[in-house]
Amino acid sequence: MVVKIKEVIFQKLPFVLKRLFISLFIILYIQSIYGQKRTCIAYRVDPVAPQIDGNLDDLVWQSGEWNDDFIQRMPYENTPPSQQTKFKISYDDNNLFIAIRCFDSAPDSIEKRMSRRDGFDGDWVEVNIDSYHDLRTAFSFTVTASGVKGDEAVSQDGNNWDPSWDPIWYVKTKIDNEGWTAEMQIPLTQLRFSRQKDYIWGFQVNRLLYRKGERSSWQFISPNTVGWVGQFGELHGISNIIPKKQVDVVPYVVGKYETYKKENGNPFADGKDATASGGVDGKIGITNDLTLDFTINPDFGQVEADPSEVNLSTFETFFPEKRPFFIEGKSIFNFRMTDGDGNLSSDNLFYSRRIGKQPSRSLDLEDNEYARVPDNTTILGAF
Repeated sequence: MVVKIKEVIFQKLPFVLKRLFISLFIILYIQSIYGQKRTCIAYRVDPVAPQIDGNLDDLVWQSGEWNDDFIQRMPYENTPPSQQTKFKISYDDNNLFIAIRCFDSAPDSIEKRMSRRDGFDGDWVEVNIDSYHDLRTAFSFTVTASGVKGDEAVSQDGNNWDPSWDPIWYVKTKIDNEGWTAEMQIPLTQLRFSRQKDYIWGFQVNRLLYRKGERSSWQFISPNTVGWVGQFGELHGISNIIPKKQVDVVPYVVGKYETYKKENGNPFADGKDATASGGVDGKIGITNDLTLDFTINPDFGQVEADPSEVNLSTFETFFPEKRPFFIEGKSIFNFRMTDGDGNLSSDNLFYSRRIGKQPSRSLDLEDNEYARVPDNTTILGAF
């Protein structure tokens, strides 16, 4: 009786109102579907781990369900992408394995560009893992169609992305007549998580179709939504793994011998210099959630070279930090104090590259006065 009355009332409504009600119902339905947290399942490797070669023909990828139905974020928000994507996850006691299939109806048009690490040129896929499941921090692993790796430590619910974080992980890509594939192996030592019986992690997969400027995601997150990590879908199925207490000790020994033209009367320029130095960088897991980073006489010279730059202004040149000791946990010095996206929203209250840099002070020496100017400041005088 109630249903019949509702049908009669709906039939008597003007045509415009009928269309309005139908449109409103469709919008609310779509929002309810895509606003829900999606879940994916990780399958334990049985019997052998996949070979990381970009070919998704390993036995482990033949069982279990693929995760698909990606939703476009840009340029046409909340619509199906022009090219679909699917992925599958497996794990063992030491690694997380991820297989991604990026379908493309025009494989010859896939944008393959070579770049340095963390250079996201061309088509790429990105995996975000909130292993703490604190809804604020995550680890991001990206690979381009040409096989270039990128990785970032995400904090402040996606407001800060730190590309100086360079974990050890493995990935291979391959282009075929269906599009391209990516096969990842992420050691659990590179993730941070507390010991539990069953794990639930935040999880997200994103894809860029370069030629169309099209970004799509597995867990749809509107560009107008506040936050990023807190909106991730969830990864279930991981159980009975033990967080690895990371122990990395990297010693170094450096010898240097230099010859040059002797300066008469200058005791510091006798035509040759011979130096030797040594030290240790280390990382030791104290507990599952606490890692000790230490350095003894760090070798500031043996890191990635900075690009050449001529600075004719009165302001200091800023270079990204690449030294391992100063990278871990550096997000605690980032404070959101200005408007902007990502790192542009944080004021740089601590610039670690000043530690150990080459002395910049010019000495005012009298005639027949000489001084030794070191190439780098020692750690005892770094501040």
